[in-house]
Amino acid sequence: MAVAASGSRPTPRAMQWSSPLLYLAAIVILYVNNAPQNPYQWQVVLQIALVPLVIAAVVLRVRLPYALPLLGIVAMVAGTTSVFLVGMMSLAVRRAGLRIWLVAVLGGTIFSVQNYQRFAAEGSQAGELVLFVMLGFVVIGIAPTLVGRYIRLHRQLESSVAEQAVRAEVDRELASREAAQTERERIAREMHDSVGHVLALLTMQAGALEVSAKDPKVVEAAESIRVTARTGLADLRAVVRALGEEDRRDPAPGLAAVPQLVQASRSAGANVELTWNLDDDGPQPPASLGRVLYRIVQEGLTNAHRHAPGAPVEISLAGSPGAGVELVMANRLTPGGERGAGTGLAALRNRVEVLGGTFDTRAVRGQFELRAQLPWEDT
Repeated sequence: MAVAASGSRPTPRAMQWSSPLLYLAAIVILYVNNAPQNPYQWQVVLQIALVPLVIAAVVLRVRLPYALPLLGIVAMVAGTTSVFLVGMMSLAVRRAGLRIWLVAVLGGTIFSVQNYQRFAAEGSQAGELVLFVMLGFVVIGIAPTLVGRYIRLHRQLESSVAEQAVRAEVDRELASREAAQTERERIAREMHDSVGHVLALLTMQAGALEVSAKDPKVVEAAESIRVTARTGLADLRAVVRALGEEDRRDPAPGLAAVPQLVQASRSAGANVELTWNLDDDGPQPPASLGRVLYRIVQEGLTNAHRHAPGAPVEISLAGSPGAGVELVMANRLTPGGERGAGTGLAALRNRVEVLGGTFDTRAVRGQFELRAQLPWEDT
């Protein structure tokens, strides 16, 4: 049985192409509004030559974030600042540190030199030259960088809020399970102390009667009572163990809790699509296998919220007895995410390998993919 569920948000393919189109539209609009007047022929040729390179840089802006602003510096020589403005903002969204400011200063300096030469040729006063140079440096070099930094910080904040919401939902679930386990243990103790004591006394008294009685019928009845009481005491102990120890042996949620985990992420604002290719009416995976799959989905969603904020997450779960279970999680690489140490993924790899499975993560063509394959024996 295959079940596909998703939110009411745009599909990943639509979102994949909408962002490059928006970038290109912004470049075109800025170019039209600030097109160079009477450009030299070599500038026109250079602008035309830059068009395919700019398109490629926009499409590859996630993997090659420095390409677009560096092409923008070349485009400034050709007489347009539109490519650098958009490219610098895109770079500041995806990267942080000293290097982005070096690129910003380089672009602002080149534009300021161009402004100085132009206004000096027009006979502007020294004060006006300084004002125009400083203003151009701020508008071209500093302003788009600050805008990109703001977008980056805003996305990190959104990711942090979504992650906290998911963690709060998990904590509430764990607290509820702990409270239920505490109540089960209390009931188990009360049953053991009260009913167990009565049955133990009944067994002892029936045994004493069996030894002291002279009438064969009384002896037979006493033996029957003693055996029944001992059976009841054994059953009681089994119930007590089930109440007090079963959840402790198996505290982690299983495979059946995966849809609830996905729904918790959606409620927190994430766009998660789950494809369920497991037969709910047929044999179910072992509990140990289900717990590992749940932990993988949980860690994968947490990483997606943290490292790729706002990116749609696709989860595919398929398998059958004998063929094994395959879990695939994928999300686009987006700017604004935190860099992780990889300890969570390393722990998941150990869990999978203990069960004889394989665990692999990769980033290909702007998309991060997690793939786990686990054996499922046909019983």
